[in-house]
Parts: sequence; structure tokens; C-alpha cells
Amino acid sequence: MKFNKERGQALLIVVLIMVVALTVGLSLGSRTIINIRTSSEEADSQKALVAAEAGIEQALRATTSTTIKEEFIENKTVYNAVVEEVKGTSFLANGGNLVLQDDGIDVWLVKHDADGKPDYSTSWGDNKKLNIYWGDPALDDCDNAAIEVAVISGTQAAPVLKRYAYDPCGSRKGANNFSNVPGAEPDPVEGKIFKYKVQIDIDDGLVARVVPIYASTAIAVYGNGTALPTQGFNIDSTGTSGALDREVKRSLTFFRAYDQLPTQYFMYGLFSPEQL
Repeated sequence: MKFNKERGQALLIVVLIMVVALTVGLSLGSRTIINIRTSSEEADSQKALVAAEAGIEQALRATTSTTIKEEFIENKTVYNAVVEEVKGTSFLANGGNLVLQDDGIDVWLVKHDADGKPDYSTSWGDNKKLNIYWGDPALDDCDNAAIEVAVISGTQAAPVLKRYAYDPCGSRKGANNFSNVPGAEPDPVEGKIFKYKVQIDIDDGLVARVVPIYASTAIAVYGNGTALPTQGFNIDSTGTSGALDREVKRSLTFFRAYDQLPTQYFMYGLFSPEQL
């Protein structure tokens, strides 16, 4: 019996071609599916980000702690914005973000009304203690910031300015004549550890500005057991988009502070009862 070797070879070639074609087809199909899914996830991610931004925009109007939620059925997106007042006996200034070198942050010692205007009729009491925390424990003293604290106290008609300056770096104090920083390491504030703490006596305080010098730094404030007024609002907004089986979330955090006083009030002691 004779076998046709050419027919067997042809069949083998056809099978190999089919295997290659099937492999290429599956690969292209898989890549197409992945590309479609990636494009869909990117679109959902962008929608979720826009929704989170919309939540921030709506939350900026809030005047107290609240939660704002809205769903957009047409494009399957939702935002959930949580607004929390920054106040109490201790808090992180500037929402826990770094306060930039030579920029400064206001620590309000009076309340604000619903329109965000300070009410100077009631000051922060008599013989109060204001503790200021700053500095990164991982850095050397001369790599950390010095701080200047300018305190306005008294009344709106007769404000008084006092300034304090502290520097942990010995080599710099020879030139700037800043005060020494106490050596004791402060306790954590809101879970964040700082390297330095100073305590300032406050009588009839209205507002204090803390300015980092030589470097940017995180800053925290503690009222020594006495509650401080609202300083602004922390806003956490989460946007969600997509079906439940492939839901995409994007989150944004924003700190909305009250309007700061003009710098010349603290730098030069220029006051006006109508302006302050």
C-alpha cells in the first residue's frame, strides 16, 4: 500500500496556518477588548474626576459642617462631598498642607459670620495660651524653618500688634537675634509629629499670623485646652462613575480658609478700624 506524503504535508501546513490564524485572531480580539476596556476606564476616570471637582465647587458654598451628594443619571456619575469645620482645641493649619516660606497662615481668634466676615466684638479671652507647632523631626535644626508670629489683640477700634520670632538654628540666631526654641519635643497634634513648640500668651486676641522663614513647614495650633474658633473648612469630595462591576472613583481634598488680612497689617503695623 502506498501513502501520499504530499497530501499529508499539505494537511499539516493547513493545520499550522489555521493555528497561527486562530492565535493571531485571538490576540487581536483580546487586544481590542483590552483597548476598549482601557478607553472606557479612562473615560469613567475623567467623569469621576469632573464629578469630584463639581462636589468641591458645591461644597465651597457651605457655611457649616455638612455632606453634599448628587447623582447624574444620564452619565452614571455621583459626587459625595464631606465638609468639616476646622476648629476646636487643636488643628492642623492650612488643612495640614505645608505653609510656604515667607507666606504665612492666619490663626483666627474671633468667630466669623455666615458671610465669612470676622466678628471682632468678642476676642479670645484673657490670659490664654496659644501653642504653635512646626518643624520636621527628620531634618536638622538648620534645615527646618524659623517662625515669626504676629498677634493682633485689643479691640477693632484700638488694635495692638506684638511680634515674636523663634529659630531652632544656632548659627542663624547670631544674625537674626530670634528667640530660642524650647528643647522639649512636643506631643503629636491630630496624629502628626512636629519637632518644635512655642507657647505665646494671648490677651484679648483677634488674629495671629504665623510665617515660616528660611523654609516651608507644616504648622499646627493648640489652644492649651481652650477651643479656638472655626478657621475654615476641610472638603473631601469623591466622584464615582461607571457600572457597579467596574466602578471608578476619584477623590479630591481642598482646604477653604477664610480671607486673610492684608500683609501690611502684620509687617508694618498699619491699622484702620474700618479695615481691620
